[in-house]
Amino acid sequence: MINIYEPNISKYTESSINAIHDGWISNHGKFVELANNKLKEITKSRFSILMSNGTCATHCLFLTLKYKYPNIDKIYVPNNCYIAAWNSALMVYDIDKLEVMKMNKDTWNVITNEEYIQTLDKNSAVLIVHNLGNIINVPLLKRIRPDLIFIEDNCEGMFGKYENIFSGVSESSLCSSCSFYGNKIITTGEGGAFFTQDESVYNYIKSIYSQGMSEKRYLHNLHAYNYRMTNIQAGFLYEQLNDIDKILENKYKIFQTYDNLLQELIKLEKIKLIKHEDNTIYAPWIYSLRIVNNKKSIEETNDFFRKNNVDTRPFFYPINSHEHLKFITNNDDTSYIMNKEIIMIPSSPTITYEQQRYVVNTIYKFIFNCENIDVIELSNTNQYDIFQSFLSKINDNKFRYFNTRSIECLKNHIVTLILHDKKYNKYIGYVHIDFEYKYWLGIYIVDEYQNKKLGSLLLQLILQHEKVYDINEINLTVDIDNKAAIQLYKNLNFKIIETKNTYHTMKRLNEH
Repeated sequence: MINIYEPNISKYTESSINAIHDGWISNHGKFVELANNKLKEITKSRFSILMSNGTCATHCLFLTLKYKYPNIDKIYVPNNCYIAAWNSALMVYDIDKLEVMKMNKDTWNVITNEEYIQTLDKNSAVLIVHNLGNIINVPLLKRIRPDLIFIEDNCEGMFGKYENIFSGVSESSLCSSCSFYGNKIITTGEGGAFFTQDESVYNYIKSIYSQGMSEKRYLHNLHAYNYRMTNIQAGFLYEQLNDIDKILENKYKIFQTYDNLLQELIKLEKIKLIKHEDNTIYAPWIYSLRIVNNKKSIEETNDFFRKNNVDTRPFFYPINSHEHLKFITNNDDTSYIMNKEIIMIPSSPTITYEQQRYVVNTIYKFIFNCENIDVIELSNTNQYDIFQSFLSKINDNKFRYFNTRSIECLKNHIVTLILHDKKYNKYIGYVHIDFEYKYWLGIYIVDEYQNKKLGSLLLQLILQHEKVYDINEINLTVDIDNKAAIQLYKNLNFKIIETKNTYHTMKRLNEH
C-alpha cells in the first residue's frame, strides 16, 4: 500500500530525545521558546503561541473573535472543509450565528470574487480556510470589504503565501491557526500554533490557553483551557523549522512531478487540477485532483484505489452531511460535485518517483473503470484465452500485426495491455510494446469504441508503464492515410523518421 501520508521525522529527533533525557517533558523547557522564536522568525509574525494541536488553535480563533468583537452578528464559514473548523466555531457560538459560504469548483475554496464578497452582511466575520494548501488572498478580500473581520484556519495552508506574505500572518486578518499533525508538511505528531499581529489578542490568548492563571498561584482570572505544547513536541518542531527550506523544496518537487505525469489526462479533460488565485503561492501539503464527471460513488472510488494498493481520501463533505449538522440547509450543488470528484492522493515526503508513476497509472485505470472498462495485463495465465478469443481474430486493414503471427510472438512482448468491457463482457482494445531488433508499439481499438479517447488513454498508460519506462526509444508504423492516428502519435511526441509506399515509420524518444 502506498499510504496517503507518512511523516519523515527520523532525522529530526535529537532535540526531543534531549528533552526526555533532561527531564523537561511537559510545556516547560527550552525547546518551546526556541521553536516559537524560530517560527516567528520564519513567518515574520509579531506573535505566535505553540499549542497542543491545530483544533485547539482554531478554537482560539473564535475565542479571540468573541473577545475582540463581542457584538458580531454573523460568522461565515466554508461549506466543504475539515469539520474541526465548524466544531471550533460551535464551541463558542450558537449555530444561528453561523452561515454557510458557497464553494468554487475551480479553487476548491469559498467563492472569493468581488461580486460575492460584496453580498456578505455587514457587522460580520469570515472564517477563511485554505483548503488543501490552496491559499486565498486575504489582503485582497480585506481591501474589498474593510468592514469584515477575517480569521484564518491555516491548518492546511501553513507555509503558503499571499502577496508575498506567509498566509495567516497578515495585518488583514485578526488571527490564524495552523496544525503540525502527523500528516502535515512539518509535524510534531499533534501540535499547532496560534498567530496574531494584535498585542491585546496575544495577551488574552496567552492567558486563556494556559489555564487563565493570575499572578497568584492557583488563582485564575478566566474560564480557560490547557492547550500547551510539550517540550518534546517543540523539539521535533524546532529541528524541522531549521530545515524548512529543504523540506519545502522536496515537497514542491513531488507536486511538480505529479503535475508533469498528469499532463496528458489534463489535455484529455479527464481530470482537473486545483486553480490558484493570483498573487498567491500554494502550500505543498497534500496533492489532489478532480476526476471530471466521476461516475462512481465515493465508496466505489476509494475501494478501487485500495484494491490497487493506493491510499486515497475524498474531498471534504458538504457541511450538512455530518450527523450533528444535517439540519443545515445546503443549496450549493457545487459542494456535492467537489466531494464526489476530488480525491487526495499519496504525497508523503518520502514518496519515490516510481511510486508516483504507479499512482498515476492507477488513476488511468480508474478512468477506464468509470466507463466499466477493465485494463488487463497479459500474462502466462491468461494469454492463451485472450489470444484465441480476441487477438487472433482481429481483422482490420489498419492493424495487421497478428495477420501473420502466432501466439509465439507474445514471447517478444515487454508488456501487453487489454481493454475489457465489463458491461458487455468483451475485449475492445489492445496495446503492446515488443522487441524485434528494436522496440515497437502496436495499438488497436475496436471500431465502435473509437473516437472516445480510449486510444489516447491506453497509449499514455503503456508509455508510463514501469516495464517500459527505461526503454530509450519506441517505434511504430502507421498507414499514410490514417490521419487521425498520425496526429495522435504526434501529440505524444512520435516523429516521422521514414516513409515508404503506404506507411510511415515513427519514433519517440523517451524522456526520463
